[in-house]
Amino acid sequence: MDVQKMYSLKKVLYIAAHPDDENTRALAYFSLHDKAETAYFSLTRGDGGQNLIGKELSEDLGVLRTQELLSARSFDGAEQYFSRAVDFGFSKSAKESLEKWGEELILSDVVLMIRKFKPDVIITRFPPDERAGHGHHTASALLAIEAFNLAADPKYLPEQVALYGTWQCTSIYWNSSTWSNPNVAEEAQNNPNYIIKNIGGYDPLLGMSYNEVGTIARSQHKCQGFGAIVERGEQVEYFEYLGGKKLQNDFFEYNTKTWKSLANEKLQQAMDALLQNFNFVHPEKNVTALLGIKTQLESLPNSAFKEEKLNLCVQIIQACLGLYAEVLSDDFAYALGEEMTLELQVLNRSDIPVTLVSIDGNIDKAILLNKDKTYKQKITVKNEASLSTPYWLTQPFTNTFTVEDADNFLRAENKPSFTHELKLEVGGSLLTLQLPVKYKWRDPAYGERERPTVSTPDYTINFDEKSIILKAGETKTLALKLHAFKDNLDEKISLKAPEAWTIYPSEIQLESTKKHQEFFVNVQIQASESSRRGQVLILNKDGEELKSYTEIAYDHIPTQVIFKPAVLECIKLDAQIKNGKIAYIRGAEDVVPEAIAQLGFEVEVFQVADLATLDLSTYQSVVLGIRIYNVASELSNFDEKLFAYVKDGGNLVMQYNTASRSTPNLKFGGPLPFELSRNRVTEEDAPVTFLAPSHPIMNYPNKITQKDFDNWVQERGLYFAANWDERYKALFSWQDEGDSAQEGALIVANYGKGRFVYTGISFFRELPNGVEGAYRLFANLLSYEPKK
Repeated sequence: MDVQKMYSLKKVLYIAAHPDDENTRALAYFSLHDKAETAYFSLTRGDGGQNLIGKELSEDLGVLRTQELLSARSFDGAEQYFSRAVDFGFSKSAKESLEKWGEELILSDVVLMIRKFKPDVIITRFPPDERAGHGHHTASALLAIEAFNLAADPKYLPEQVALYGTWQCTSIYWNSSTWSNPNVAEEAQNNPNYIIKNIGGYDPLLGMSYNEVGTIARSQHKCQGFGAIVERGEQVEYFEYLGGKKLQNDFFEYNTKTWKSLANEKLQQAMDALLQNFNFVHPEKNVTALLGIKTQLESLPNSAFKEEKLNLCVQIIQACLGLYAEVLSDDFAYALGEEMTLELQVLNRSDIPVTLVSIDGNIDKAILLNKDKTYKQKITVKNEASLSTPYWLTQPFTNTFTVEDADNFLRAENKPSFTHELKLEVGGSLLTLQLPVKYKWRDPAYGERERPTVSTPDYTINFDEKSIILKAGETKTLALKLHAFKDNLDEKISLKAPEAWTIYPSEIQLESTKKHQEFFVNVQIQASESSRRGQVLILNKDGEELKSYTEIAYDHIPTQVIFKPAVLECIKLDAQIKNGKIAYIRGAEDVVPEAIAQLGFEVEVFQVADLATLDLSTYQSVVLGIRIYNVASELSNFDEKLFAYVKDGGNLVMQYNTASRSTPNLKFGGPLPFELSRNRVTEEDAPVTFLAPSHPIMNYPNKITQKDFDNWVQERGLYFAANWDERYKALFSWQDEGDSAQEGALIVANYGKGRFVYTGISFFRELPNGVEGAYRLFANLLSYEPKK
């Protein structure tokens, strides 16, 4: 497969807006069937989405979803790239998306992608109109079409042209689908504006169909709940013409490139011979021919193909030799300036002599690597790398990321923090390998595990909460978690409180003896009448802000680390509550229970299975976690118990669940019927109308006013209720600009002696961000006074 891809001179660029937008089946077909170098260019990293498997949101979620995309690409064989656009949440118009991002900025990224990658054809996932169903989706198609034309214009961004030249793609097509065009199958028949492809074919070399590969790749989007049953057999895809040359049956009809036209007859003959005569039984017998091809590729002028084909050629040589090489560290993290003890391991499993020439340009004498005997050598170096935090998160951002190093433009992830160059001599030719440093360990239940070795500060400080809310005169004890990344730490830190807040102690001496030692230090913070919202900062002895440490670890991605400023958001909030116990039944992971505790309630967290034995009557309110029916469908077995709790005087609050496109108005639970819709309000500052201002939720124990809806983040809510029973009362109406009013954000009904609430309001997003009005409203939802 790799030899065929090295031979191929085809390229496809697929463009959409988010992780999981891409058609992984189509990517697998282009990459593995057509043997085209295939790239997916996602405008955003999915920062504004939801999370089915963990608590990561915002930029942390973007890091997770970036890695899920890379995991998907490891199956479908495509490459991954990004623009600087931030996913700011659901958008109902391309106009809003382009205004927030800055159309010219993101357009320049798309043009850069085309000029650097130089594809034959561009495929968009979405149409350039409202059928795309999301402002980001529509914007991705509009930008792709404009960039398709501008990439060939020498007057557009001449500084780009000087580096990468112009590029005219043959065509641009839209990969249509039935959810955006229900009649596509009928429209496409005998229509010259369409190319129809059955991409479900079986590949005997893979032992799988492209459909199978694509669904496995799609299942890597785990945090978005995109796990899929593996598909086999026929899969028809429709591609609608958007611009350029109109094609008949194939995307590469106008591709006349050959190795002879790009280089010379000699390289063409060498490539032909390798492809026709490749020895699969004794792969080492191909090495001589591959080394000759490598030498010829190295002599070519720089081009869009040279680097990719040369890297692939080296990988094939390494595979044919059975050559295994890695650099391992004895720890996963090293502080700046710390000495690193590493071990190089090289194993030649072929009969062809391989000689180790140098490591990072240094070696006393050449070393012949004996067959099947691992050569090991210790390497000692000092860590001089910058912090291993994602390059797009090193600067503050709003709707676009700042990329300081131009070498990182479009890049999916950081280069490895540490690499070592290995030079080997094989058959008189020099083979250069760049080896990333990794840390490996044995997991008794899993086997071998590994993670990238990272560069860290000397130590990090994490608050145990992202934000705190306090009433005037109230004091709270906070825990600071210290993680030492070096031995014998002895540092003094100072805590700087916001205006009119008091923190004690304001200076702390930190001492630890062992690397990776973690311990907690308690501090107290108090609000006053004149306190204003602000941040607690932590400074070192030189007055520099310290970093916090976030680790994102799941089995399907490499472990990721993020170093962000160590800050605590402080909010003075006079939110009254009716004291009582709250049972929180966990759905998808979120931090809503912590927010409930901040309000002063006694909160206990349970899993759905606990409902079998849980006595609900001891709780003032029961809250169902976000997406609980989506992730734990067995909850329906306890519906009768939950509704009986309400009937007997309990207060049940159900947070949002999702409805799919196939079931947009899903008949749903609740003691009285209602439906789930896909309706939402995406403008975080959308004006609110109070539909029932005298309702107890609007008045007890906090009087809800218009001010409570100031300074919300990203959105108002999602997956609102629809077509509810007449006994429900809707409390709010919101309206995005140019859209109809939405009244299903919060519906409430009395049932028996108790009360049931369904809410699509994004409390899971507003509460962690310290939105004061969201806290006051949630306090009212939980402070229930049952009927006498």
